[in-house]
Amino acid sequence: MSIPKYQQIKQNLLYEINNGKFQPGDKFYSEAELKRKYNVSGITAIKALQCLTNEGYLVRYQGKGTYVSKAKRGKIVKFSDIEKYKDGAERTEVLEIRRMKDPRIAAQLELEPEEEFYHIKRLRLVDDKPIFVQNSYVITEFIREEDAKDKEKFTSIYGKLRQDFGIDLYQADSKEITEIVFPAPEEESRLLELDGREPSAFIRRYTYLFDGRTIEYIEGYKRWDYFSIEIEPI
Repeated sequence: MSIPKYQQIKQNLLYEINNGKFQPGDKFYSEAELKRKYNVSGITAIKALQCLTNEGYLVRYQGKGTYVSKAKRGKIVKFSDIEKYKDGAERTEVLEIRRMKDPRIAAQLELEPEEEFYHIKRLRLVDDKPIFVQNSYVITEFIREEDAKDKEKFTSIYGKLRQDFGIDLYQADSKEITEIVFPAPEEESRLLELDGREPSAFIRRYTYLFDGRTIEYIEGYKRWDYFSIEIEPI
């Protein structure tokens, strides 16, 4: 399988960032400069920049340009998602699965704005108390259309993909970003049984195939009282 041009450009640019050509806070290549440097279209240049922005290497400011992120990257740490509910009876309900279009989500999956993908909405419960609403967006080639009619087949998306395609996404590269938000969106607040005066943990996660493509993008909301993380150096 050939690697898309924008992915090749992304890897070249990442090499330049990691090898000191650009320092944190430096202004980065513009779209026009990348078009000239690699003799590619504006769409390809933008996708390469967007990939590096999504992964936290670049920061883009409207009207000012693109800059190398000042965030510290590459430090090895131990990250623990502490399960406060580990002794409870856990189950997952699949609320919805549908094929759809949305330019905002397509951009996170590195698709063209009009490309379709699958949306799988699930609710995790512990001792029948809802703790996590998870919106998973998966590229179409890894969801069989005939299976999408049966929601119960997707209580475990990763288990389904391993069964159908032999892909173990538990071992795949991924990136996760967590923020505390207040309030949560109305539907998520209802599903999590929040009273409108409580915060929630908003989680975004990208999972990548071996060739660097994004196979799944997640937007999830977790109850604040079931959320805890621990980060420590190794």
